Amino acid sequence: MPFIDQTWLLDIIALFWLLFFWIGYVAYTKRMNLSKNKGLLAAMNRTRKQWLQSLLKRDNRMVDVQIINGLIRRETFFASTTILMLAGVVALLGLGEEINDLFNQVPLSQQSSLAMLELRVGVLAMTFVYAFFKFTWALRQHTSSAILLGSLPHPDQIDQATEQQAVRMAKLGNLAARHFNDGMRAYYFALAELSWFFHPVALMFTTIWVIAVLYRREFYSKALSIME
Repeated sequence: MPFIDQTWLLDIIALFWLLFFWIGYVAYTKRMNLSKNKGLLAAMNRTRKQWLQSLLKRDNRMVDVQIINGLIRRETFFASTTILMLAGVVALLGLGEEINDLFNQVPLSQQSSLAMLELRVGVLAMTFVYAFFKFTWALRQHTSSAILLGSLPHPDQIDQATEQQAVRMAKLGNLAARHFNDGMRAYYFALAELSWFFHPVALMFTTIWVIAVLYRREFYSKALSIME
């Protein structure tokens, strides 16, 4: 029997559907944020730049240190949580037959083989691996931002080189925020992937639903209207 038969065709289409819309949406939002300066992330980038400009005028920067520490704790929490979720997903492979029989008994679900279940679990696991790398990279960048913050001199000693260092700190924070945002998007798409365990068509619909939710929150949310 060939590796991909007719029973696998719809699942493969659904998988490429997910990857196409995920990659396409990330590319679209990056273009909107960086080139056209639109979206919630772009608004936060502008606010972060204002924060760094006011930071240079303060001699007591303990509040700024606490802000960065809060960002580091947030990313540490999500990175740790992602590892736990990844461990739970991998543990499903040990209960493959039982889990597959359970989903096959659900009404309107597609009858699938054990190999297909393992593929679905593998894709879900890779999604959390991707999220883990994004969270830890954002964590490292915010750690570097903390070092840059500590190296800023007293306001009386601010010169052009110091201002450029503050600009680099703002850019590093913006980059960290973008990677953290990518990790959060992976969580949303992981929720969509759960529907794949029932039927590949359900994955297609939930992928579009996730895109719609993300798009509205990033470009038409009340939070964005407040930030602008």
